[in-house]
Amino acid sequence: MYNLSTREWKKCFVVEIKPPRRDLITGYVYYGFGYDSVGDDYKVVRMAQFVREDEGGGGGGGGGGGGSLGCEYEVRVYSLKNDKWKKIEDLPICLKLLSKQFFHVLHRRGYGVFAGHALHWIVPQRRQLGTRDCVLGFDIRNDKFFELPQPNYESKGMSFQVDVGVLEGNLCVMCNYEHVCVDVWVMREYGMKESWCKMFSVQGIKWIGAFMFLRPLIYSKDGGKVLLEVNDEKLVWYDWKNKHAKVVKIRGGPNSYGSEMYVESLVRINNGDRNGWKKQQEIDEEEEKRKADRKKR
Repeated sequence: MYNLSTREWKKCFVVEIKPPRRDLITGYVYYGFGYDSVGDDYKVVRMAQFVREDEGGGGGGGGGGGGSLGCEYEVRVYSLKNDKWKKIEDLPICLKLLSKQFFHVLHRRGYGVFAGHALHWIVPQRRQLGTRDCVLGFDIRNDKFFELPQPNYESKGMSFQVDVGVLEGNLCVMCNYEHVCVDVWVMREYGMKESWCKMFSVQGIKWIGAFMFLRPLIYSKDGGKVLLEVNDEKLVWYDWKNKHAKVVKIRGGPNSYGSEMYVESLVRINNGDRNGWKKQQEIDEEEEKRKADRKKR
């Protein structure tokens, strides 16, 4: 764990992932990080999927074997305050359908979205089973799973895929209609189905051939535009009233990337290893001294 503001860091103890049977290996591994306001604690959630060895599997962030139905899982929660991992025993049935081949590898979908005291993942639809997309939540205050109610999506005569995000602290879902149109819904009052509100729809941007993935990040100061991450390639200011888009250019940036909202914090990392922080502080002080010397010369 690393606090960007204080440069204080801590290397956390990690419990080894052990498949429950000899014929199983580790497939996808999902992570989430959030703040427990009741226990005043920061927590990491790790969900490890196990697949049969003959199906193949990828360690770490994900690999093959994600298309299996009825996979077994191990869920553990790390407490920064206690520096311990706890195994979660009461797992929901829908968790067995969380992994879908290639789905969570793309666009960092395996990382939980934190909003309203909970982490959220999408359990993708299974047409062969007749199941729809599900928003699976994990309340980090009591370490319980739950299913979150979704909006009444519009049909538009097209099939659609749902993704989950957070906008200005509120949970949001992005309803992607066959990569040509994306509706963004925001849950104004967490947990209340009737509080879902369709904020805007994005479509018809000439220089974007297809919306493979779209995620809102933040509103402009005047509230008339929203910053979007599009296809892991572009940041775009989108004026939803005038349907106008403008690319935010990043000089020297990579061809593809992921973006995250960051809020500065002076919260100390409990019992943190301060060696990294002290070393960086010394480097910063030395750099400031060199700048002052150059200025004098």
